Amino acid sequence: MNFFRAKVRLWPLIVVPGVLVGAAAAVMSGVVNPSLFAGAFGGVSTNTSEVIKYQLPQQEVALTSLRIEGLERANADGKLFGIPVDAGDRTKYIEYGFNAKLGVDGSQVEIVADGENAYIVAIPSFIFIGHSDEHFEDPIEENGMLSWLTPQISETGMVNKILSTERKDKWVASSLQLLKDQSEVFYGTIIKSVDPDAEITFKFTQ
Repeated sequence: MNFFRAKVRLWPLIVVPGVLVGAAAAVMSGVVNPSLFAGAFGGVSTNTSEVIKYQLPQQEVALTSLRIEGLERANADGKLFGIPVDAGDRTKYIEYGFNAKLGVDGSQVEIVADGENAYIVAIPSFIFIGHSDEHFEDPIEENGMLSWLTPQISETGMVNKILSTERKDKWVASSLQLLKDQSEVFYGTIIKSVDPDAEITFKFTQ
């Protein structure tokens, strides 16, 4: 009887470690999912917390492109000893054309959750992003007989005026509605690709 009792007491010491070692080997080898043992060796309570971050463009986002063509004119009045001399007048013309890109600074766009499936998108001021395919014709001059009395008109100065901040702001202002419509399409598509039931409200700085 003593020997039988001794065997009963030794059984847990032999079998249980063997089970534990076997289970560990199975988990480490990938044969068995570790979650299968969670109930056997004590329950595990888990909570899931998710934060959805929209991958928005962080660079300047071109929303529309304009083709701009025009004729720039510059005048220089002729004077002799401070007295106007019509024959000394200079006039220069430059015909030009280019594509202008308008849009927003993507890093300044903000999307805020406003309840379940509801979002507010704040769009910053629209900006002139850049131009391409520019073409400037050779200047045409109309000068009076005494134009040598008057300094030359700077061609560079005329080009700088064409691309001045005032002109860029004017092009943006004339395209506001188109830019707003394109903003809603562009950012609305991004949000609905994540949340198809999204209700989106847009707020514009301009």
